[in-house]
Amino acid sequence: MAILKNGILGGVKGKIANVVSYALNGQEIIRAIGENKKPLTNKQLNNKLQMKVIMEFLKSMDTLLETGFNPKAEGTTKNYHNLAIAYNKPHALKGFYPDVEVDYAKVVISAGNLPQPINPTVEFVAEGLKFSWNVEGISWPYSRDQVMLLAYAPESNTHEFKNTGARRIKGCDILQITPEMRNEPLEVYISFVSDDRKNAADSLYLGRIMRL
Repeated sequence: MAILKNGILGGVKGKIANVVSYALNGQEIIRAIGENKKPLTNKQLNNKLQMKVIMEFLKSMDTLLETGFNPKAEGTTKNYHNLAIAYNKPHALKGFYPDVEVDYAKVVISAGNLPQPINPTVEFVAEGLKFSWNVEGISWPYSRDQVMLLAYAPESNTHEFKNTGARRIKGCDILQITPEMRNEPLEVYISFVSDDRKNAADSLYLGRIMRL
């Protein structure tokens, strides 16, 4: 059953045949439901596998992604997870069904208008991974931005991250990692989020690092 809100010209709420309507963030959304019994094409199979691969990669990074994409999601019908998928699925995957995999160099963990880290570097230290960046010329309020850090180990499908680390003005921070991750190649990323959490920078990929 569907309900006509505000009369015949109002929005529809509910289900009509295989179409359902609902409100999302103040907007009326209409979509089709039901099972498609036709055999999937190669393009559809590829799209389905792409979604599975990117969802598997991002699934345990919710706190990080929320910090990095919430500013972009504000005032839209999308949430931070929708945007993380929208940014990464078209660009951060390579191959075609049945051989789809993550292209780590193109992964994005945050998006926004803040200045990106200047000349960022990363190295192994006793405590974990030390990330550093240039602080020359940084002025308020950017000096109060907090760093976001991610290290991902593809071989074990494990990761460690910080979503609110050191202030930008400090110029460095350390990401602690597990002993197991120290013996694996790591894909590493850095970004910044504003002090009020209303903006973020486009994240940067710092490459693959492995302890010698």
